[in-house]
Amino acid sequence: MLRKFFVLLPLMLTGNALAGEYLRDQAEVEALLKGATLDGTYLRTHSDYRLVFRADGTLEDGREAGARWWVSEQGQYCREWLSGPLAGNEGCMDLRLDDGRIQLFFDGRQVAEGVLRH
Repeated sequence: MLRKFFVLLPLMLTGNALAGEYLRDQAEVEALLKGATLDGTYLRTHSDYRLVFRADGTLEDGREAGARWWVSEQGQYCREWLSGPLAGNEGCMDLRLDDGRIQLFFDGRQVAEGVLRH
């Protein structure tokens, strides 16, 4: 019995590691976000927010701030605020799917999570 456990242990660890990996395929991430709405929580302030990823590359946040979005070659979600209080702020985030939810990471720290719907 113990031998079977040690044979299965690497398989269990590999499965858990894969579940926690960032999405890295540019086309996959773009297809996931394009035309989708993210209803999420910004974890630093525990506030709810909504992002609409328009097919034309514009990003709507429900306020008057204008932004554009794209997916980098590394599969990161990137955005640049064009107006509003964050105008000129540009950054890219890693994405991870976990149990039907999407998680956003900046510099290795999770900053937001939510649900995407099309």
